[in-house]
Amino acid sequence: MISNRVLEGIAAHTQELVFAGDGVRLSGQMDYPATNQSHYPLIFILHHAGCEAREGYQHFADTGLDSGFAVFRWDKRGTGKSGAGGRGSTTQDAVNAYEIALEQPKIDHKRVIILAQDAGTALLGSSFGLFARIQHPYGVILATNMLDEQAVKAIDTRCQILVGQDDWNPWQKFGKAACDAHNATYRHGASFYVAPFADRTLKDKRHTPPMFHAGIRAVMRDWLLTQCPASASR
Repeated sequence: MISNRVLEGIAAHTQELVFAGDGVRLSGQMDYPATNQSHYPLIFILHHAGCEAREGYQHFADTGLDSGFAVFRWDKRGTGKSGAGGRGSTTQDAVNAYEIALEQPKIDHKRVIILAQDAGTALLGSSFGLFARIQHPYGVILATNMLDEQAVKAIDTRCQILVGQDDWNPWQKFGKAACDAHNATYRHGASFYVAPFADRTLKDKRHTPPMFHAGIRAVMRDWLLTQCPASASR
């Protein structure tokens, strides 16, 4: 099903997708930016361990769309429009979702970015090879990173790390040290950004209520446009 809608002022086409997880029916969507391209670079969102459905990642989707990327996100089992199931692997669910996203006809397989948040970064670190066997990602964004100096070495591609200054995990370890370790291991290039006054959800606590940090949005967009310059055509 294709529909037109507006995401914070960004006109986009949305394709609803139903697919099989590991013994459970899952539901998701692909959002396309309002640009006329034959193929789009892709952001695949890898959820954290919370119970949020796809709507909880609207701020990341908006930033990706504004950068000229298609964005795929889905409802984890037991949330949103997806089914619930006590059996089966949530890791395999995520791998299946990645495969479905890459099967869509307008996706540029050479420019795929995995954006993992919070516990999603740990899942990606422990299972990077499963995703890479389907399609080696061009780059990875680790939002609220949980991979330390050793674990981050599993991410064998370009890497951007986004952390909040007021996260309970120290940014010195999961931001700077992780970035330094990645750069010491690979030549892909890694960078990190520490958002001032941002909590673990990357929201700016100076606002009431807290809102997605403007610095995170700007740094993420700049990095995306640097990695995929063609998406800057809008």
